[in-house]
Amino acid sequence: MESTEPTGPLGEGGSDELVELSLDGIAQGGDGVGRHEGVVVFARGGLPGERVRVRLFERRPSYSRGEVIAVLEAAPERVAPRTAADNAPWQHIDYAAQLRFKETIVRDQLAKLAGLREPPLAPILAAPREWGYRNAARLHVDGAAVGYYAAGSRAVVDIDADPLLLPVLNEALAGLRAVLAPGLIRGVTLRASAAYGYAVAALDPHPGAPPAALEILAAAWRARVPGLAGVVVEGAADGASLIHDELGGVVFALSPQSFFQVNADQAARMLAIVREQVAPGAERLLDLYSGAGTFALPLAADASEVTAVEEHPAAVADGERSAALNDIVNVRFVQAPAERALPELEDAFDAAVLDPPRRGCHPAVLGALARLAPPHLAYISCHPGILARDLGPLLAGGYRLELVQPVDLFPQTPHIETLVILRHGDPAG
Repeated sequence: MESTEPTGPLGEGGSDELVELSLDGIAQGGDGVGRHEGVVVFARGGLPGERVRVRLFERRPSYSRGEVIAVLEAAPERVAPRTAADNAPWQHIDYAAQLRFKETIVRDQLAKLAGLREPPLAPILAAPREWGYRNAARLHVDGAAVGYYAAGSRAVVDIDADPLLLPVLNEALAGLRAVLAPGLIRGVTLRASAAYGYAVAALDPHPGAPPAALEILAAAWRARVPGLAGVVVEGAADGASLIHDELGGVVFALSPQSFFQVNADQAARMLAIVREQVAPGAERLLDLYSGAGTFALPLAADASEVTAVEEHPAAVADGERSAALNDIVNVRFVQAPAERALPELEDAFDAAVLDPPRRGCHPAVLGALARLAPPHLAYISCHPGILARDLGPLLAGGYRLELVQPVDLFPQTPHIETLVILRHGDPAG
């Protein structure tokens, strides 16, 4: 694990100093935590219980950040990595330990930021597949290199395959590498159907790339990869322009760049929990940050009316297309930011589902929810610290926390999905 160069940018007050320290904790974001000369050090690539040598690339009065360049005493949870790409930053950790660390991070963030010392925290739901689970990827291209950006930079790490991806996506990646002509594209989005086993791609051309050359590339790529059903180039498609996938008994018709849960197995488990905990008896359901209707469309079978609020026009178009495909007529999409749409809603909702982006909910959303006070609330979060922050106004507004369910959607990474269930009013009511 020796290295001679820092792998991250120097921050203000940065340093390239080498330090040795023992690690005794794990931070949100996945870094090992230790102390050097009384200052907290976040060590990328380190584990609790290890003695490491760290190259510091950022130094502040109260903390420092750095990269582990040598493991002097390894923790028993350390395992050999499988890929050089930086999109699997926890691949050096045994999977059982990954799950323990994620539970610890959720518990610590709820205690530190929400004051919840004994939250109703359920054991994390392990992923059925530790590898080969992702149904989407955004790859960058630099000359002949195809891969992901290195951590903290715009340098493309060239990869032959990504063990996190579904097999058909790795087949598509191999096919692209075989036909790629330098200078035509700067990136590509890959999307696979977990249900049907095929893929669709969208090219991001270089400005000025000849359209005819892009069409030739798309056709050659499809001819080489049987599972690649279509390639979208600047709005036009060679073959299929949409991907069809299933969740909760609904067939979704999605454009390649649309957001959809990347781990189909775990998305189905989260949907099942929401359906069990929130949907029963919910005649009028509100779905905020609905995307293409990931929750709204499957839950429509359990409700009389569903209002789905989403600001991105492409996602709304996909949701409405999917609703029509499944003959779902009781879902109304509202295209607007949640913070603008929600205060204008006067409906009485029996339940609400929130699946905000990483930044969490706008304060106006939390205030409007306190006013509308739907009795049942499900909040899906991809950032435990932001979740803890947003729980404060909800708990102060009369909600009580009934379930905190971490779900491992992203094995081999420190990303944590957490589903919380809240009820409004007195427990006896």
